[in-house]
Amino acid sequence: MPTKNANLGVALDVSLDAVTSRLGDVPAILVEDAAAASADFLLCALITRLSPAEDGRERRLGGEGAGSPVWWTGAVHRAETAAEANLLAGIAADFDAVHYLAGGHLAAFLAPALLGRRDLSVAEALRLQAVATEFAVRVGQVIKDRARANGFHVTPLVGGLSMVYALALADGHDPDRVKWCLRLFLSTFRSDYGLLGSDGRLYQMTQAMRQAYAAVAEGGAHARPDLPSARAWWRPLAALGIPLDSPDGPSDRSAGPSDRWISSDRFTDLKPMPCCAYFFSALAVVAGLRGRLDTGAVRRLEVRVPRYVFAAHRPAADGFWLAPFDLDHNIAICWLLRRNSWTPLPELTRDEVRRMRELVHVHVVSDDLPVTAVAVTEDGTEVTATESADTPRPVDGTDRRHAALWQKHDTVRRRLGPDWSAPRTDEGAERLLRDLLAGSAADVRGLTAGLPLLNGALQ
Repeated sequence: MPTKNANLGVALDVSLDAVTSRLGDVPAILVEDAAAASADFLLCALITRLSPAEDGRERRLGGEGAGSPVWWTGAVHRAETAAEANLLAGIAADFDAVHYLAGGHLAAFLAPALLGRRDLSVAEALRLQAVATEFAVRVGQVIKDRARANGFHVTPLVGGLSMVYALALADGHDPDRVKWCLRLFLSTFRSDYGLLGSDGRLYQMTQAMRQAYAAVAEGGAHARPDLPSARAWWRPLAALGIPLDSPDGPSDRSAGPSDRWISSDRFTDLKPMPCCAYFFSALAVVAGLRGRLDTGAVRRLEVRVPRYVFAAHRPAADGFWLAPFDLDHNIAICWLLRRNSWTPLPELTRDEVRRMRELVHVHVVSDDLPVTAVAVTEDGTEVTATESADTPRPVDGTDRRHAALWQKHDTVRRRLGPDWSAPRTDEGAERLLRDLLAGSAADVRGLTAGLPLLNGALQ
């Protein structure tokens, strides 16, 4: 990946070149979190459908007067039509904390685009969603770090690129054609930076969704792309220093091993947002281990983290230990404060953190292993904690991931009454997502406003 002084255009171009036509082995935890984000998104869309009756009671799902269904199945709607409706609905209802495990608002783009395709199983769609999320947040962080763009304006660009990436992969395009579709979207992307607030944000995200479908349709439609038109489309990016590579031949850069999970292809100085949630879950393991010990005096602290957790690690520059994604220093702070949340200004001195930091040793392990922390005390005793054993439990005492998602589902169930299905919470987010998709097919009424035909939309 580019150095910190790299031109924005070069940084973005290298990110686009990291695409692959094969998914490889996607870590199961990321697939589960993609399912959780999609279920959270669909629950948000469902909530916006529920309008109170005149007597104050909630109307039944899909019942008389429930309003236009912003609840997509792919059975009644064209994907791009329903995707826009659900995008608006999900954002209007706001997203829960669980949503950010899979990359912020990316699930708003990816869930409608992938989960209704008849040629994709739910499992394959979720793997695609995880891969596209990983790719898109890298690109997004290039943009945010280099251009310091407002997050409202980064989201539609990143979301649109993630959609293009996922749709092009789902269509079976080879890496060069995928890159062509991505560059086609990027070269035609429009964003009015004067549109602030939620209305402008919704407009931009809707436009990005339309352009993503159009870019894949246009970019995959021709045996040989129209290079003169492509060069004309590409002028704004050429000014940024991004070269236009022909998709007809091999790229000048290697896309990396196509059978490997993208986060392991190379180190990057970006901050991949999906990894941030896992980053903080690793700190929770350390804080949990510290809470089990009477004293914080240790010979050393060994912490083993999967690659997708370590991807968020950014060493602090010049020894400055307040960098938010320096894993070593954050582990040291966790240990000293005996907790994984803090306002780190007055509580610790730099010398305290530096001394503890020297005892911390972080090791990167494979994606299928949990976070593990091992403290070696002064007498040589080893005390171990793992992520599975130290994951915070909900107040009802059950051991389940994505507690916020299940709380939202319970809220919906209470509003809809006993007829609403209640999947077992120990069966995972994917089961909940499948039940939501199956239930929506029977409950949709009417049609939402459609999008124009995509033929020639980019012209």
